[in-house]
Amino acid sequence: MVAVANRYSVLALSHGTPPPALAETIDRLCATLLPLGRGTDGDRNMLGARIDRFVGESEGQVILLAHGAGCRAAAWWARLSPTHYVQRVKGAILVDPEIDVAGDRFASPATRLPFRSMTVDGSGRIEALAREWGSEMMPGDCAARGGGLLRLIERMSSAVVAHDVRTAEKLARLR
Repeated sequence: MVAVANRYSVLALSHGTPPPALAETIDRLCATLLPLGRGTDGDRNMLGARIDRFVGESEGQVILLAHGAGCRAAAWWARLSPTHYVQRVKGAILVDPEIDVAGDRFASPATRLPFRSMTVDGSGRIEALAREWGSEMMPGDCAARGGGLLRLIERMSSAVVAHDVRTAEKLARLR
C-alpha cells in the first residue's frame, strides 16, 4: 500500500471520528483528514476552500476517501468546483453515504461525479445515490475487515494507472 501513498495524495472527509476501518486506512496511507465542521453555511464554505487548497497544493493526483456526510460533501465539492481543481482528482471511495438529505447542506445538482468513484454500501439502501454519482457499487463487507479499504484504493489507483498507459499508447499511435 506504500505505492498508493507515493503516487497519490489521499484526502479523507468524515463527520466526527471515522469508523475503525476508515481510521486505520487514513493512518496507513498518511492521509489528511478534514472534518466537516458544525453544519453551518460558513463551515461548509470553509470546507470547500480547504479541499481546494489540498487539491491545489498536492504534488500529484488526489484520491478522496469519504464517510457518511463526507460522501455528500465530496460530491458537492466535485460538482461545484472549478474544473482545474476537480481534474486533479483521480477517484473517490465513498463509504456508507448518509441517506437522509432533509436540509442537506451539501445539496448539489444531480449529475455524475467527474471522476471514477466506488461506493461502499453497508446499509443496502443507497443504490439510487450511487447510480446518480455514476459510482461502482461495492458491498459493505468488502471494506470492513482486513484492510478492505486499502485494497479498494489500490484497485482504484491500479485502474487509473492502466487507463493512463492505454491513453499514452493511443496518443503515441497518433503521431
